[in-house]
Amino acid sequence: MKNICYLFLFIIIIVSFTSCEDKAPTDYVPSYFVEALLVVDEPIKDIRVLISQPLRDSFNYNNSLIRNAKVQVIEGDNILDLTISPSDTNGYYYPDTNYKVKVNTLYKLKVTLDNGNIVTGETTTPDRFDWITRPDYYIQYPKDTVNLPSPFSIQWELLNSVLYYIVSVRCLDTLNYGKYLDPPTDEKNRRISRPWNLRETYYRDFSYWVIVPSSKVPVVWTVFKWYGLHEVSVYAPDFNFLRWMVQIMMGDLNPLLSSVKGAYGYFGSASVIRDTSVILKNQP
Repeated sequence: MKNICYLFLFIIIIVSFTSCEDKAPTDYVPSYFVEALLVVDEPIKDIRVLISQPLRDSFNYNNSLIRNAKVQVIEGDNILDLTISPSDTNGYYYPDTNYKVKVNTLYKLKVTLDNGNIVTGETTTPDRFDWITRPDYYIQYPKDTVNLPSPFSIQWELLNSVLYYIVSVRCLDTLNYGKYLDPPTDEKNRRISRPWNLRETYYRDFSYWVIVPSSKVPVVWTVFKWYGLHEVSVYAPDFNFLRWMVQIMMGDLNPLLSSVKGAYGYFGSASVIRDTSVILKNQP
């Protein structure tokens, strides 16, 4: 998700300048940004509080991450004080990892910045769900991905409260390939050639995200950038997370679609199911 932060921090910078065309760059006023997702049955982690950067300076993600905010997640009368991660790129987390996000529960977010500004939001977590048809562990990548329909599909339980699902496919190991075969070998992994997309940055992001309106989808070959071990995740999002992801995929920031008050961004929740698959090379 860090790449999502890169994109929207840049958009915030552009919006800030274009909305004040008569002002010089030295009059730049920074904007604040919050990205917070609670995942059912998982610890509270990676909640990010950021500040945009002026165009006159080179962009550095670490300079955007605010580390001195007071961040609290509130569940009923229970106030959970979060701590900033020691990592340079991760956000705030709740130190008691035995606490897991609860299902069908109202959570509130309160972020107090060092200048006294307060950012708030709330979300109600969705139901759990499970697989009906899991992805096969070994999936053969075909030589013909245009004319050959995929024989593989995945399916999960339908939730009445969810209109759209978010599917993520992420390569977990871009180096090793043979270690996941049976029997294992020393063969190394490689990229899947895309003649229409030769940009180096395309392969730096190991994940692919898509929004689907149903609970069953075929395997689409173009979502894979590498062969080898992949994680397939399906999110059942609340409305806050869903509308934020729609903005990301459209590449258009609309402040009216933010679900936090006092900043850009969102405070949302989701339940998720995950599994792993090995994408087999279509040729040696």
